[in-house]
Amino acid sequence: MTPPPLVSILIPAYSPRFFEPCLASAIAQTYGNVEIIVGDDSEGSDIRELVARRGDGRVRCLRNEARLGFHGNFARLFSLAAGRYVKFLNDDDVLHATCVGKMVAAFEMLGPRISLVASRRRLVDESGAELPDTAATRPMSARDCTFDGRLLGNELLLRSVNRIGEPSAAMFRRSDVVLSGNTLFRIAEQEYTCLADLALWLRLLALGSMAYLAAPMSFIRIHPGQLQESSEVAARCMVERFYLPRDSRGLGFLADEAEYRSALRIGIDLVHRGLAGTDLGSATRAIFEQARRQIEAPDLGAQEPSDTAAGRRLRDAAPPE
Repeated sequence: MTPPPLVSILIPAYSPRFFEPCLASAIAQTYGNVEIIVGDDSEGSDIRELVARRGDGRVRCLRNEARLGFHGNFARLFSLAAGRYVKFLNDDDVLHATCVGKMVAAFEMLGPRISLVASRRRLVDESGAELPDTAATRPMSARDCTFDGRLLGNELLLRSVNRIGEPSAAMFRRSDVVLSGNTLFRIAEQEYTCLADLALWLRLLALGSMAYLAAPMSFIRIHPGQLQESSEVAARCMVERFYLPRDSRGLGFLADEAEYRSALRIGIDLVHRGLAGTDLGSATRAIFEQARRQIEAPDLGAQEPSDTAAGRRLRDAAPPE
């Protein structure tokens, strides 16, 4: 019999604080044919010691001789993956035991017409207790279904909300992604940080549809000290909402001029709002100023995105499987 396809579970590790339950959830997957690669970008030896104590031969822990940071660590892990499918897992998140198996089953059943599998995800706090949903984590469907890639991408850009989720929330084919400038998170000339996951999902949605699993398959931990807490990353969260609609047009999204201008307007307003801040550090202000110099359209005519044509088409085109 043909063996099931190999899945690469890639864990970019920066801190040992929540790493142990993260690793345990990867090891506990009911799908057997996995390799687990940990990219240790932390300061101490705690992560290596935690991996060694597990004694699982499927786990490789690779210490970065020099700290690579967010983009470099993800890129190195991806370059080392041997699996047909790639499943990133952030070092503070956990997976449901059936996550990998169900996502592989969706790929194998639906075939090349899908380029991404995602699921409902739940937020948890430092102790692992579930938190209420946000606008981004509310279920996309009550049942398993598929979404047309182009329509879904347009709707995400028009709403400027990442409904698909963090790197831990999805799986993709390794062959569908090519490193660009030693990063996974680049579109055109722009490297994304705050919206890195959404930038990668859009690259994949440009290739095909997305399968959605209605049951929660990942648990995303919210806690102080995350990368998103820094003022510079907070600034990037604002300016990247201007860059992303512009760059995604080159992937085939937002072909309708009115929808493009509506999506762009959100980002432009955020850049202007950020520049109005009075307590900006020099690095943060430089991020906003760089974006301001690229804003040339004088009046983009904002459009309320809550009932856009793209949204209506998406809802009409997403029947349950």
